[in-house]
Amino acid sequence: MDTLLFWTALWVAGVGLFVYLMITLVRRLTVRFSQGVEANVRAAEAIVNDERVPDAWAAPYRQQIEKLRRTVGSEAEIERAGRRGHKDCLHRLDQLAQYFEKSDLVDSAESRHVLLKGLQRQRAIWVAGGWQYVIEREDN
Repeated sequence: MDTLLFWTALWVAGVGLFVYLMITLVRRLTVRFSQGVEANVRAAEAIVNDERVPDAWAAPYRQQIEKLRRTVGSEAEIERAGRRGHKDCLHRLDQLAQYFEKSDLVDSAESRHVLLKGLQRQRAIWVAGGWQYVIEREDN
């Protein structure tokens, strides 16, 4: 009888641990998902409404360029870092547009159209402005 009680208690503890781990995993995934959605919405807002590059996108490249300037990096190194940042920001903008094309978060087809047109308009401006406009622009 004691053996049966031991194995039953062990089984219940194992199931309890499994349920606890699953609940923890679901909570963490939910938080992560909501943070991703919030980051996308904030980025779209910065791009379309404020007409600026999201700080989180450009900041690493600004810091790298500033470091190169402080340590007397060559103009070619600064140019490479700027071009890399420009390319990355354009890529992220394209990903953001794809996200909102497929997202159910947009309340209507008209809202989706306005948002996507705003993102496309800013993309054209970023392409024409080059890396200095995207990475080094003062009001970013």
